[in-house]
Amino acid sequence: MAIDRKEFMNKIKTSLWANSDYTIFYYNFRINNKRYEALLNYSETAWGKKDRIKVAERDLLDIQKSKKESLLDDNITLDAFMSEHFKHLLITKYTTIRKSHYNRYVSPICGKKKVVDLRQLHIKESIKYQEEQGLAPRTIKQTIEVLSPAFKSAIANRLIIFNPLDGIKIKLPKTKKIVVSASEKLKKIYKAINEEFHDDPFYYALFLFALQGRRRGEILSLRWEDVSFENNYYVLRNTKNNEEQKIFLPEITKEKLSFFRRDEGWVFLSRLTGNHLVDIRKITDRLKRRLNDKSFGIHYLRNVIVSAMAEQGFDSIHLSGALGHNNPNTITKYLTMNYLKSSEMASETINGILNPPSL
Repeated sequence: MAIDRKEFMNKIKTSLWANSDYTIFYYNFRINNKRYEALLNYSETAWGKKDRIKVAERDLLDIQKSKKESLLDDNITLDAFMSEHFKHLLITKYTTIRKSHYNRYVSPICGKKKVVDLRQLHIKESIKYQEEQGLAPRTIKQTIEVLSPAFKSAIANRLIIFNPLDGIKIKLPKTKKIVVSASEKLKKIYKAINEEFHDDPFYYALFLFALQGRRRGEILSLRWEDVSFENNYYVLRNTKNNEEQKIFLPEITKEKLSFFRRDEGWVFLSRLTGNHLVDIRKITDRLKRRLNDKSFGIHYLRNVIVSAMAEQGFDSIHLSGALGHNNPNTITKYLTMNYLKSSEMASETINGILNPPSL
């Protein structure tokens, strides 16, 4: 509804006027060639005239300050805003995946809308579109993972005052694999690694890292500069939570690495191309066939390891630390995750399972 400026005949100060009984105030000012005007209504308060004037002057200053400090234009579209958002993120495999997800599945539905106009229903439209495309719930959940930090940034920059994601949840199916007799299964897997790669230290070392609970990407992104043979640890730079982690380096892994040790560069290079190794499906399938276990894989091995540790009575904080999780539960609000100690304990436990002391 249009504002009738004639109703505000009492000038309080530059850019601020009041109506006849000083209960409603009208402001009109320009910042960066953009005009802002609106009403401040104090008609339902019990304040006197002087108090209403003081509050109106204070509120006007706050509004002007807010507009000056805002780095973003109210007309910015989600595509433009996300483009700026991505520029300030550390480039990792996970941010690249989420950027791709945004471009393919969110942008076609919401990208041209103004950020200030986005509502929950628009996000739900994008989710429905992805469901119609046959995407898995875990893939659709990337919508929340990519938009949530962006909307928090928009709120912090006073572009919006509410998060359009509030109340939106993606229900994931239960995919947790129960590992029975994990300690025995761990022995069987180690035996298969030893039999398959007893004369191949390269792949033996690769699967020893997996046997310690490392993710596929963490193994393949490992560099020689981050391996400390003298101090028995290595540093993971490219982790799922973007947190650098110091991990214990077992003696047997050091031994296998020493056969092809270099001073710098990727630890695992392709034997065919000499470039960075990125695909280990064929070599993983060799172990899968030897084990005659279709469930076997690098990620499944993490389930086996943590289950074996649980069988040995380890606390959840150390189970999470061994696998590189930084938030197992609310206890992390009070404790700092010790990845080095947890991974060393995991290594000792695994070694104890594989090589029990003789009686």
